[in-house]
Amino acid sequence: LTLIIAPLEYLLKKEENPDTRKQLKTIDRNAHNLLSLVNQLLDFRRIEMKGETLALETFNLKDMLSRIYESFLPMSEEKNIRFDFHCHPETFLVTADSPKIEKVVNNLLSNAFKFTHSGGSIYITTGLTDDGKRCYVRVEDNGVGIPQNKLTEIFERFSQGENAKNSYYQGTGIGLALSKEIVNLHHGQIRAESPEGQG
Repeated sequence: LTLIIAPLEYLLKKEENPDTRKQLKTIDRNAHNLLSLVNQLLDFRRIEMKGETLALETFNLKDMLSRIYESFLPMSEEKNIRFDFHCHPETFLVTADSPKIEKVVNNLLSNAFKFTHSGGSIYITTGLTDDGKRCYVRVEDNGVGIPQNKLTEIFERFSQGENAKNSYYQGTGIGLALSKEIVNLHHGQIRAESPEGQG
C-alpha cells in the first residue's frame, strides 16, 4: 500500500487536469482507507495476542478532540451534516494513550457519518464525570439507529447491524471491536444507546 500511495501523491502534486486530479484523489483516499483497515487489523491482533501495551501520557483532551473535529469538518460540509463539538470544562488534562484514544474517537465519528443522512446532525461532547476522576467522550447522531437487541453485538468483531449489511453502509465490523479493546486496556467502558430510527 505504501508503494501505491507514494507515487500517487507524486502524481497528485504534478497533475493539473481537474478531472484527473479528482480521480487520483479518490484512489488516494481509498488507498489510505485500506491502509487504515490493515493497521486496525494489526492492532486488533496485537491486543488479541496480549502484545499491546499503553504508552501513557498526560495531555489536554480538548486539544486532541479539536484536531479530530477539524479533520471531519470537510466531510460534514460534503454530506451537508451539522457537526458540533462541545467541551466542559474548557480545558482538562487526562492520562491515556493519546494515539489509541484518537483511533477510538475516529471510529465512532466514522460510524456516525456513515449512518447519518444529508441534513442530519452529529455532536461530539466531552467532559468530566461528577466525581471529577474520569472523563467521557460522547458521540451522538440522528442517523438510522440500531435495534435494541443489537446494541451489545456491535462491539463484537466482524459484527454488523442490519443497516450495515446494506451496501450503502458497508463496513468491516472491525472498528468498534478494536475501539472496545482499546477502551478496555484503559480500564474504561464503551456502550451504545439507540432508539431505532432516531440515531
